Amino acid sequence: MPEDDGTAETALRGALALRYNTVRPFLSLLGESKALDAAPAGRRILTGVQRLPALSRRKVGEKPLLPREVDDKLVPAHWRKAVYANAELPQGAVDRDAYVVCVLEHSCSAR
Repeated sequence: MPEDDGTAETALRGALALRYNTVRPFLSLLGESKALDAAPAGRRILTGVQRLPALSRRKVGEKPLLPREVDDKLVPAHWRKAVYANAELPQGAVDRDAYVVCVLEHSCSAR
């Protein structure tokens, strides 16, 4: 799945994934807010954001996140290595922290 293009863009995404602990306290507020709505074109992103609180509560050390449990269409090429190829995780596991930050970035850029 990962496309390692070796660019600074890919390295930046890996560094951004480290900011997960900064955004984690706000995920339940954001994902469970009744104020969120989206135009038809933004429904996929909104659904991804609404799933973030459950992902943040998951104990990924005990039950790694699998590719079938995330929306691959929300992971652009420059995020793929950070999300799908973290060498510190079991092979085939998705980096939950990177995926969460990826979805948040995607939701901000879709405005």
